[in-house]
Amino acid sequence: MSAIENIKRFFRLISTSSIDPDEQYGRLKLMERDLGVPIKVFVLAITAYFLFFTDEFKGTQWLDVALEPVQEFFMGYVLVNVGAIAFLLFFNRWPLRVVHWVTLVMTFVDAMVVSALVVITGGLDSMVYYVFVVLIIRNAISIPIPATQISINLLTTAGYAAAIFVWKGWFSQATGLDDDLSGVFPGPATMEQVTQANTLEQDQYESALFVIRVFFLVLMTALCYGVQVLFDRDQISQRESREYTLRREQLRSTGRLAAEIAHRLKNPLSIINNAAFSMQRHLVGQDANATKQLDMIRSEVDRSDMILTELMGYARLSEGRVERLSVKDEMRFSIEDAFPAASNFEITLKEQISDALPPLMMQRAHLREILVNVLVNAREATPTGGVIEISCQPSPNYAIEIRVKDGGVGVPDDQIARIFEAYFTTKEKGTGLGLAIVKQNTELYGGQIRVDSELGTGTEFILTFPTRAL
Repeated sequence: MSAIENIKRFFRLISTSSIDPDEQYGRLKLMERDLGVPIKVFVLAITAYFLFFTDEFKGTQWLDVALEPVQEFFMGYVLVNVGAIAFLLFFNRWPLRVVHWVTLVMTFVDAMVVSALVVITGGLDSMVYYVFVVLIIRNAISIPIPATQISINLLTTAGYAAAIFVWKGWFSQATGLDDDLSGVFPGPATMEQVTQANTLEQDQYESALFVIRVFFLVLMTALCYGVQVLFDRDQISQRESREYTLRREQLRSTGRLAAEIAHRLKNPLSIINNAAFSMQRHLVGQDANATKQLDMIRSEVDRSDMILTELMGYARLSEGRVERLSVKDEMRFSIEDAFPAASNFEITLKEQISDALPPLMMQRAHLREILVNVLVNAREATPTGGVIEISCQPSPNYAIEIRVKDGGVGVPDDQIARIFEAYFTTKEKGTGLGLAIVKQNTELYGGQIRVDSELGTGTEFILTFPTRAL
């Protein structure tokens, strides 16, 4: 296995699928509103008390230099949080995208404020450092999108590092130790330690402490993401297991019902057919009109028997295997089946197949049958040199929407209503079963199919498959 394949395999291993909108709302509601708002109000009150009503941060030159801009920044931060809290109180009225971006902005602002507090509370010795750990955990819960989560947490870590550099600059300027500590990372956080900062051992200790703390924040970022990957995969596994069981039972029940109905109806049809045959034999040469009517009865009985035989075929649904299907891959295979390269159809295909399609729990044969029938129908309706547009995109409510538009002449309004009827066809050699099978198999999995057609502009089939039965 090549190095590139190993790298791809590694990224697949650590990747996670997108989180459902409902789950994102739940996470944001829990972390940002239910827990975040009361905690933030408490922290803001405590911080305001120490910044404005105590002498905790006064009395030394470098603290006095930093305190005033931090106080001004803190007042702006309070105003921003008042707006954010008001926004979160009406959480359910906003779209998820808006809530997500407000959360991102607030996490960035929170990191800046905490970084400023590090500057005025002792730099390396500041206990505010542990707030960064809390921020990283909070970001991991509130921001489930992998790239965004990792980026904001690394930015938070960079905020801590920048705060130490700023603190060191003010610290050295206030104590006059710029030359003594040049080339060495920040000195200690207390004035008693400043007098001993010229020793190499002390400088090495402080540099190592800084590296360890930054490394720990980066490690927390990776750990939180790893926990999210494991949690998300467990959730997906449980959901797919429930979906698999439900789909399998639905198909089994449908197959049993179809077989039972067909079996019960076949016996009366056989009796009707035998009675008609007996009457026809006795009326031969006596009543031509009655004989003709009996022929019609027997013909319709045979047709009904054929339909029931097909219906009994659905009993085999319970024998098939429900699988976790990649709709994108199935679309590719179906397009190759409907438009084999060797046939060289003079038709242009325009494809728009999304990469972000959720998996579908179905029998592979049923999905292939649906897709191939629709594609072949479009191919036969499109003249030479025409264009077929194929689209496959995720749609709301955990569904997948597939659109196939041909370049044909369209279907009249009076025929659209019958287009899915068995044995109805407008083609010279058509059986009239293709679209009937498509509709049957689609609705079997809770899906829907509809047709949009206008004479002269072609016909478009829109199929919607729910990826969740519940």
